[in-house]
Amino acid sequence: MKSEILEGFQLSPQQKRLWLLQQDSQIYVSQVAILLTGIVDIEVLQAATHKVVNRHEILRTSFHRRPGIKFPLQVINASSNVSWCCINLRNFKQQEQQLKIAELIEEERCLVSQSETADLVRFSLLSLADDRYILIISLPSLYADGWTMQNLVKEISLSYSLCLQGKDFTDEPVQYLQFSEWQNELLTEEDAKIGKNYWQEKEFKNIEYAKLYFELSHNHQLDFQPDIYSLALPTDLTRNIADFVILNNTNYHNFFLTCWYILIWRLSKQSEILIHNLYNGRKYEELHETLGLLAKFLPLSCPLTPEFKFAEVLAYISEQHRQGEQYQEYFLEADIRSSQQEWLSLPICFELEGTPETYNADGVEFSIYQKFVCWERFKLKLNCIQQQDSLITEFAYNSHLFTAETIQRLARQFHTLVTSVITNPNVSVGQLEIIDSEERHQLLVEFNNTQTNYPQDKCFHQLFEEQVNQTPHQIAVVFGEQQLTYAELNLRANRLASYLRGLGVKPEVLVGLYIERSSKTLPKASLDNIVAILGILKAGGAYLPLDPALPTAALAYRLQDAGVSVLLTQRSLISKIPADNTQIICLDTDWELINQSNPDNLTTTAKPENLVYAIYTSGSTGNPKAVLVEHRQLVNYIYAIIDRLNLAKNASFATVSTFAADLGNTVIFPSLCTGGCLHIIPQETAADAQALADYFQQHPIDYLKIVPSHLTALLAVAQTALIIPRKSLILGGEASNWQLINQIQKLSPECQIFNHYGPTETTVGALTYSIPQQTQQLSSTVPLGKPLANTLVYVLDEQLQLVPIGVPGELYIGGAGLARGYLNQPELTTARFIQNPFASDSQAILYKTGDKVRYLNDGNLEFLGRSDRQVKIRGFRIELEEIETTIKQHSGVQEVVVTTTEDTNSNKRLVAYIVTTPQFRLIHQNYQAIATVLRNFCVDKLPEYAIPSSFILLKALPLTANGKIDYQALPNPEQTRPELEQLYVAPRTDLERQLAEIWAEILGLEQVGIHDNFFELGGHSLLITQLLAKLRKIFSVELPLKVLFDAPTVADLAAQINNTQIATLDINLDSEVVLDAAIIPATKYIPQSTPPTAILLTGATGFLGAFLLYELLQKTTADIYCLIRAQTNEIATQRLQNHLKSYLLWDESCHQRIIPLIGDLSQPLLGLTADKFAEIAAKIDVIYHNGAFVNFTYPYSQLKAANVLGTQEILRLAAQIKVKPVHFISTIGVVNAADSNLKLIREDTPINHGKNVSSGYTQSKWVAENLVQIAGDRGIPISIYRPGRISGNSQTGVCNIDDHTFRMIRGCIQLGSVPNDDTMVNLTPVDYASQAIIYLSQQPTSLGKVFHIINPQPLAWEEVVNSIISFGYPLQAIDYPEWRFKLLKEIERSPNNPLSPLVATLTHKESQNTNTEDSPIQQIDMQNTLTGLAETTITCPPLNQHLLNTYLSYLIHNSFLKNPPNHS
Repeated sequence: MKSEILEGFQLSPQQKRLWLLQQDSQIYVSQVAILLTGIVDIEVLQAATHKVVNRHEILRTSFHRRPGIKFPLQVINASSNVSWCCINLRNFKQQEQQLKIAELIEEERCLVSQSETADLVRFSLLSLADDRYILIISLPSLYADGWTMQNLVKEISLSYSLCLQGKDFTDEPVQYLQFSEWQNELLTEEDAKIGKNYWQEKEFKNIEYAKLYFELSHNHQLDFQPDIYSLALPTDLTRNIADFVILNNTNYHNFFLTCWYILIWRLSKQSEILIHNLYNGRKYEELHETLGLLAKFLPLSCPLTPEFKFAEVLAYISEQHRQGEQYQEYFLEADIRSSQQEWLSLPICFELEGTPETYNADGVEFSIYQKFVCWERFKLKLNCIQQQDSLITEFAYNSHLFTAETIQRLARQFHTLVTSVITNPNVSVGQLEIIDSEERHQLLVEFNNTQTNYPQDKCFHQLFEEQVNQTPHQIAVVFGEQQLTYAELNLRANRLASYLRGLGVKPEVLVGLYIERSSKTLPKASLDNIVAILGILKAGGAYLPLDPALPTAALAYRLQDAGVSVLLTQRSLISKIPADNTQIICLDTDWELINQSNPDNLTTTAKPENLVYAIYTSGSTGNPKAVLVEHRQLVNYIYAIIDRLNLAKNASFATVSTFAADLGNTVIFPSLCTGGCLHIIPQETAADAQALADYFQQHPIDYLKIVPSHLTALLAVAQTALIIPRKSLILGGEASNWQLINQIQKLSPECQIFNHYGPTETTVGALTYSIPQQTQQLSSTVPLGKPLANTLVYVLDEQLQLVPIGVPGELYIGGAGLARGYLNQPELTTARFIQNPFASDSQAILYKTGDKVRYLNDGNLEFLGRSDRQVKIRGFRIELEEIETTIKQHSGVQEVVVTTTEDTNSNKRLVAYIVTTPQFRLIHQNYQAIATVLRNFCVDKLPEYAIPSSFILLKALPLTANGKIDYQALPNPEQTRPELEQLYVAPRTDLERQLAEIWAEILGLEQVGIHDNFFELGGHSLLITQLLAKLRKIFSVELPLKVLFDAPTVADLAAQINNTQIATLDINLDSEVVLDAAIIPATKYIPQSTPPTAILLTGATGFLGAFLLYELLQKTTADIYCLIRAQTNEIATQRLQNHLKSYLLWDESCHQRIIPLIGDLSQPLLGLTADKFAEIAAKIDVIYHNGAFVNFTYPYSQLKAANVLGTQEILRLAAQIKVKPVHFISTIGVVNAADSNLKLIREDTPINHGKNVSSGYTQSKWVAENLVQIAGDRGIPISIYRPGRISGNSQTGVCNIDDHTFRMIRGCIQLGSVPNDDTMVNLTPVDYASQAIIYLSQQPTSLGKVFHIINPQPLAWEEVVNSIISFGYPLQAIDYPEWRFKLLKEIERSPNNPLSPLVATLTHKESQNTNTEDSPIQQIDMQNTLTGLAETTITCPPLNQHLLNTYLSYLIHNSFLKNPPNHS
């Protein structure tokens, strides 16, 4: 059988993209409905349409896909499979006619999308009247774009006229196939390079699509289901826009596109916005009449900040649009998204349609009635449509991601923004209005419509007394076996009140309340808490609850800060109370005295504006702060919460929280005002799921307030409905998750759950959300809800402007619940309690919560988070949440908390407390296996210093009395490791026993087995030095550092020590100098005639690196790509910014040119994907390779990956695509490899004696430098810079305090002595070094050369010491052995000495100064450097007393050194 021969042509790039898209959706249809007015000859019209079809090949094209081929071929047929039908609608009334037209238009669209052949062009003629028709044309979008549909109207009208005249078309249009072939050829031509480079250099892959917080789902793999909402601009605004466009010499397209960018920026809060703009693909006149899919949506990005003016943004976007139009043919999808899955992600789009034309053909008028064109996916698209005398804004959106209500609001926001631009064109874009009067009224009035008239003339204890009169014999409070009726409780409170008045308690006097909530101490203790609160309030005073678990110092601080003169407590706690003038009353032993007081209700002296209580909360300054709450605020809360929760009278309430916080106040006060029975649950019962369930079974509870994590922990142990109250469960104190809600609702479907939110500063609670049984769960956490009665809430931006619904902002709370402020902290009160900018009353205030929230469509608020916790480990700044989030990504981890711990040696370590899933624990049955899995998981995701040294397995995380994570109760990893017991192998020899004891002491562990790994137990580089010092003292043995890497267990190390000749494998460095043969320049290097536009810098987070980055920003206009290890671009950017700020180098005007490149020197391709590596290789013009793993204690083997292999990857990058110069920053230490007989080492002196180099770090730099030289021989332009000891900035004194030199100075000052030495000290100020390197690197003559970057004017060590002494520090110069012995003794006694980490390198006499430039034997020449800088003002400041004084002053000013006693 003959095989079929198929003549076909490849698709255009536009068709290829659409072909991939339509595999997932059938929505891609183009359709136009043409209104024909006049007497129409239907047969002629049908002939006219056929003529148009025959005239344009694309309308006769079908698509044929061969097996195994990704894309089909387009085949042009002799005739087209055209469908034509006529439908008579004349008998329908006008309104019915309109509905029928809409129905038929939709039906036609569906018929095309569902066609299996996808090659059908459909014509449907609707007859409405004798002189009125609608012609519907529908076809797949592979055939047409929006411009095509407009052309079809023109073509058919012209064809109709020609057919009536018996004529034919005379011109021949450009066929789509011609366009398609031209487009494909264009991309392969040599001339395409400029156009392709334009798009590649935009680096769109690094810009995230704008994420709008009000999107319904972030799963963009849902079906693409577009919907449309149209809104016409008012006529007067349309006229004003026309005037604005003319006045500002712009056009409608750029004006509306700029407005769209600004709105998306305001709503997404992303610093750079990417929007896909429509280009019609017909910039050449010959293509204007072409039918087919020529158009593209191409990305344009725009960085925005609040300070920009509209005109600036307009100018930027206009230029970007102009360039995009110029290069539109060269855009490829790979320029923005690398994988097919990314191709399917949903952008935000924009297009502008010009005024559609109307055509007349022999008395018949052809005009567009309706148009639908869809050939691209999007989540949101603005289409601005020009009509004859109006402007329509059409918002197309993916209905899976947005509700109609959200889009309608978005449309209003856009119109408001446009109006604001026209009205106030000169205000900054951050101040342009986007909230219209309707939404503003909703935010200010409707959402805050909470005014309720509650009685305002009473205090809480008066409400209680009223309740006593109503229910005197009802049980008021229960604790264990003890209970009091309302009358009994009132009697005891009255006696106490009378007694307290006699002690001087009156309004505004704070009385301390320091009583335990434990049934194991005193059975009546917690009853006394309630008695005490009522007694204090009745006396006129205010109570200050204090947690019995407080450390003595913390308790003393609070008592002193609050000026407590009377303290109510119990006998067992007296020993914890500091001795001062406070009057102490023990409620368990002093009642005999108190009972003699008046039992009647006292006349109230307190007024609603007087204090009711003060509660301490944590403070950012390190000390807690007391929040002052008044009676009127508490009473408003009681009324409001009773109404909101619909609390029943005479119900039963339970509190499981400490009295020292206000969490339990939600049930305590309402219970005592409604005749309720308040159950105070002992602490040990509240923490025991079974005990609590048993109690609730015995004492049924109607209302319970509890922290979500507390309840989660209880339910994890006992899945029982008995823990759930009968009527309502109130969650509060932290964010609630839907998983917990689902769990509760399954256990107890009849229980109503409330989420309750409110800072202490707003009196217990301000917002409440009633969780329905069936909810869509549109928010990531359970909403906070809506404000209580007489409470006002605002979501504001940094300028205190309202943010729209759905957009994040900070929550501000006002109204009747606002506390008075903070005790003794007027400045903090002023800062956090600000004037209400929306109130006419100048006295109205708002509390700045610091909580990030957003409004949901229904007016409920959703919590979005707060600031991260931050710690420092060995000088590295770490966000603990970042580590927790990483570990949580492991499928076997259920809950995790990461903390820092400090042992007796002040060694701070990271500890991860893990609750694993049962399945994970089952698979990995011992601690060691679990810890190894999690550690390996972290190794892949976190830098070394951010990996927890210990993983502690817990069954559940401990909780505070308040129900939150109890960090203090987390087990101490230094003291016990029960998980190791099953794997513990005891020492077998005396040597192993001694080693195990040393390890346990240094690591702070109870015991260490002989097979435990030093590093897995928490060891790190700073601890190695302590270990080696111990081994040296006890065993009189000198061990090289690398031994511990080779022998990391007790058993291995013992075997090494037993060998008197420690086996250390000498590395043959010469054999390491092998550069990958594949690293050969792609082309010959041609020096650039223009300055570089993109520079790669490694090591920007190092000390010298920060100054190099600063110099590059100042001396070039290029973008600086900084290779950096980080999880996200945001973290990387913040780290770079903080780094520059710490060295006083931050320049806000340059921040947009600093571009983080997330990668890793120690990984192949620098940790980048192959595509990203190639992209960077094409983009970068010059490389400054300054990055290295700098560690003077690690062996070569530990540093090779980053320092040697990393350099090889840099050279690979330099050779790929285009050849780039590499400026390599080495170290002066490599000259140790020169001939030792030479007296002078020049920059061109061979350094080929690698065996002379001993330090692992210098070895790695020597090998790396040799690789660079080999690359230079292969044709890569290189230059090498060998800096000596880099010291601080000669102008500011800013220095790297962890540097060897500054550790030496600080350590000697702390020790009070220095070693005698006759060496010269050579310190090179970092500002000179960075200026010299950047200047020299920019000179073409520098290529191929080596430069020594050292100080030509060193100073004798003796003179350095004298300068320090003259500054005021007493130093005694002693012989080196004596000094070293003194240092070792000091470090053994106190490891805090700055020299502690370097003690291993200071062991031998020759180790004191290891840098060759310090050696008195060999001189180092720097002629290349001096010659290269001769014509500049760049000179190295001499090392003298002035320079040393600058450094010492910086160290003192920043508290790294104490001010000397003899220096002012």
